[in-house]
Amino acid sequence: MKLTRLSVAVLSVLTTISINVAAQEVDEKIERIKVTYKRSNITSLITEDAEKLVNMPGAMGDPLQAVFALPGVVAAGGSMSDPAVRGSSPDDNMFEVDFMPAGYIFHDFGGSIFNRHLIQDFQLISAGYGTGFSNATGAVFDVTLRSPKHQDIMTTIDFSLFNTGFFIEGEATPNSAFYLSGRKSNLPLFFSTGEEETDDDGELTGITLNSPPDDYDVQGKYTWDINADNVLSLSFTKAHDSVAASFNQRAEIALKSPEFQGDAKFSRSFNSQNLVWDHYSDHYQLKVGLGVLNSKEVLSYGSKPDQNGGYFIDENSTQYTYKTRLSYEINDSNQLIVDAAYFDLTSNFDYDTFQYICTDSDPDCDINKREPIAGTIKADLDSYFVGVNYVTNLTEKVQAELGVQWQHDKYSDETFVQPRLALNYFVSDDSTISLKYGGYNRQQDLGDILPDVGNPLLKSQTAKHTTLGFSQELSNEWSWSVEGYYKSMDDLPLALSESQPDAELLYSNDETGTAYGVDFLLNKNKTDKWYGWMSLSYAKTERTNERTGVTRDYYADTPIVFNTVYQYQFSNRWSGGFNFTARSGQAYTPIVGVRENPDYDDRYLPVYGEAFSKRHDLYHRLDIRFERQTDFFGLDAKLVFEVMNALGTENISSIDLEYAKVHSTDDLFIEEDDDDFGMRPSIGFSVTF
Repeated sequence: MKLTRLSVAVLSVLTTISINVAAQEVDEKIERIKVTYKRSNITSLITEDAEKLVNMPGAMGDPLQAVFALPGVVAAGGSMSDPAVRGSSPDDNMFEVDFMPAGYIFHDFGGSIFNRHLIQDFQLISAGYGTGFSNATGAVFDVTLRSPKHQDIMTTIDFSLFNTGFFIEGEATPNSAFYLSGRKSNLPLFFSTGEEETDDDGELTGITLNSPPDDYDVQGKYTWDINADNVLSLSFTKAHDSVAASFNQRAEIALKSPEFQGDAKFSRSFNSQNLVWDHYSDHYQLKVGLGVLNSKEVLSYGSKPDQNGGYFIDENSTQYTYKTRLSYEINDSNQLIVDAAYFDLTSNFDYDTFQYICTDSDPDCDINKREPIAGTIKADLDSYFVGVNYVTNLTEKVQAELGVQWQHDKYSDETFVQPRLALNYFVSDDSTISLKYGGYNRQQDLGDILPDVGNPLLKSQTAKHTTLGFSQELSNEWSWSVEGYYKSMDDLPLALSESQPDAELLYSNDETGTAYGVDFLLNKNKTDKWYGWMSLSYAKTERTNERTGVTRDYYADTPIVFNTVYQYQFSNRWSGGFNFTARSGQAYTPIVGVRENPDYDDRYLPVYGEAFSKRHDLYHRLDIRFERQTDFFGLDAKLVFEVMNALGTENISSIDLEYAKVHSTDDLFIEEDDDDFGMRPSIGFSVTF
């Protein structure tokens, strides 16, 4: 599996067929038929595994959103949250699209940034990945976009309750093709602005939407088959998310933290442009990528129309990427893969806010809130790496991957040399035992290492992954696999309270972590009109404060996760299925009392018990989907009927004080909040012309 992924060594057949008609006494005419096969055609069609994710109920045609139905993946903090994989933080993950870095791949309000027509393949590498990936200690999301098809220009229009989009694709010249995609959220249609919102009981909430939740994304790709051995691809991506609201004195967030009273805005966006050249030869493939990525994130709050001021955090960055990969086939049994990259990253950080010293191991950032701070910081965060991976068949049954990665981070002036090893034992033609081990590192989050707001002396996080698995192909397209894993995490950031003797450092490297578990997957590819899969995961993840020696569950710790997906083709036009998920309730920190807010009179804050020592009730959700192929004035069209959370389950994701009822330290009123994902029916329609 890894050999195929890393080498991308697909050798197409370019042949010239000559037909010779023999004659003895006359001049012979030789007819030559030249068959030309474009390299880019190899990746112009979606893979079977990615297509299964596109059609999964609850994903709304989004293969990346379907990742939450895969083993070892949970939404950390509610249904709309980013994925946490095998006990690692969502921030530990790496996202790569077409060999190049991506800004982010999930919108804030649900779904990924990719149109369903774009994906060619998608690989979630949960642990033990090879030398081609750097600056990550969690999982790798490796997305491959389709090459444009050489066809007459076709346009597809998509409508659903939640977004509207278009997709244009076709041939530009005999040797080049393109596509262009754009989508816009329909969420603004479901919200009114300028009026104070009410809750389920009709009570005013103190929240007025100034601009409703909104997002959009645009992608394009142009591929030029220069000749049989060279392909050049130019692509661009832009994504944007935003929301704006006003909080008055009744709003819960203003009752807890009065500085939030007033207007608030949040937006984040990125745009990237990438140029990738693929060169193919008899014994090697060379890939070279050049790209630029601009990212911006802005949060402002506490602004009042009749006053100047308010608070804000404004972060923007520009990264230039220079990347290459050489896959060299030494002989039938040996292959050498060399990766190298330079990331030229500059970040600008403007802020006028309160200083909150906290990490995801703290139940509430208000516990360690300090004085207001303001300033401007510019940071040079360049890094570069070289990875070498040697793949060899030791015997007919044993394949080994021996790799090492060298990486240097300019900001922290750290150098890492990390081994990456894999061993595959082919028990039979259908059964494989796999063992993987690797060392990994990533730079700390920017807010934790910048001067004034963090500790520039923090070392990078490190992790070690070990996995042992067994997979087997069965008859009639059935297969199953089981994999156990163990992760150790070191030099995690610890937020320092003001009682610590070195509190002025703000953060230290005095937290460690472990994660271990087993993932089981039973899969059925499409035969006899149906396909599906069932997964069951057991996991345990903890964090240890090395200063106190206290070990606690991590906030994303989810011991049991069960998923089952079933899809059936009723006829040539009708198909349908379901996706059911059940998992252990999310860990949370109980509130055991009420204390006065030291910064504001007549305001109160929670007193917390042991961090993440309690769990909400069992989480479960059922999604169903039916699809009908149809005609629309002679054009190919499709209708999709989907209901997410068909049972209307209220899955609790957090608790807090009910601040409107708290008027003294004796008023312990606790409010439970669900994950804001009630029953959501949707009708979608698409037409191609």
